[in-house]
Amino acid sequence: MTKSIRKEKIKKLLGTLFKKIKVRKEIYSPVIDGLIETSLRGVDSHGIRLAPHYLEATLLGRINPDPQFEFSQTRASTMKIDADNTYGITVSTIGMNKAVKMARKTGVGVVSIYNSSHFGAAGIYGQIAAENDMIGFSMTHVEDLVAPYGGTKPFFGTNAYCFTAPMADERPFILDMATSAISFNMLRMHQSKIKALKLGLAIDKHGKFTINPNEAVTLTPFGGYKGYGIQAQVEILCSMLTGMPFGPFITHMFPLTMEKRRLAHFLMAIDIEAFIDIKTFKKRMKEMAEIVRKMTPSEGFSEVRLAGDRSKREYIKRLKEGIPITKETIDDFQRVAPKIGLEINL
Repeated sequence: MTKSIRKEKIKKLLGTLFKKIKVRKEIYSPVIDGLIETSLRGVDSHGIRLAPHYLEATLLGRINPDPQFEFSQTRASTMKIDADNTYGITVSTIGMNKAVKMARKTGVGVVSIYNSSHFGAAGIYGQIAAENDMIGFSMTHVEDLVAPYGGTKPFFGTNAYCFTAPMADERPFILDMATSAISFNMLRMHQSKIKALKLGLAIDKHGKFTINPNEAVTLTPFGGYKGYGIQAQVEILCSMLTGMPFGPFITHMFPLTMEKRRLAHFLMAIDIEAFIDIKTFKKRMKEMAEIVRKMTPSEGFSEVRLAGDRSKREYIKRLKEGIPITKETIDDFQRVAPKIGLEINL
């Protein structure tokens, strides 16, 4: 069973919940906005369904609701931020805005974040760059969930990678993806629905491919050795650049404990005006997209799309009809609410 709920109602509910557990508004507001934006884009694995987990992690002490950030400007175009173990969405929103500000002056801004927690959807921060007429990169590492190419046991994480660019007359180009063949949160959605996986996405305890999500002990990289290589790149830009743990040494998201995640993120903004007139760039982006979309689709496909096209359509639809919330997510909210001292009705 799925129920569609208007974003305004969800925002009010989440605001009440975070306020009740004494999170400052300037800290929880980016979290709420990021989760809602992600759900509106149709990326349900990283949207509203994560809110109960964030609330529980705060109650347990894993996430710090009252962080004292440390900003270190290391060069004219580079900055480090100690997140003080708060919400990854909050500090990364701040971080990308800092990157944009530096890029306005020097052409590029790079921010490295450490002592953080779950990143949310990487597209949240890439979109900030694009909305400021910049190209954006956003990446994060996570715990060992993916087997190396040719291996059977996990080492690197699903290590999210996002690239964004502004376009004329429509929402930005957004390539937002896990570097595994399927994200871990998507796997959990399959587990909750007891929905079979496509063959080749996950490996069982015997080192063989499985379509049963509940038998999966590790995921596989997308594109074989190529995706595996990009996973390693993201790990280097996150853990190696910050001194944070890597792969097998990172605290797992589940089961939820008091232990801090100590995650790291990498953000970059490039000022397009440092290279070409922004109006020309956005117009040519639109032209390129339209040419691609008008191509004849191959057998089995109804159309040819550019990265992010499905999310753009979903965004328009969900703004009008509401965000679909599954029974499992509603149950999670109703399970967490009493711990906070509230009753909710979704």
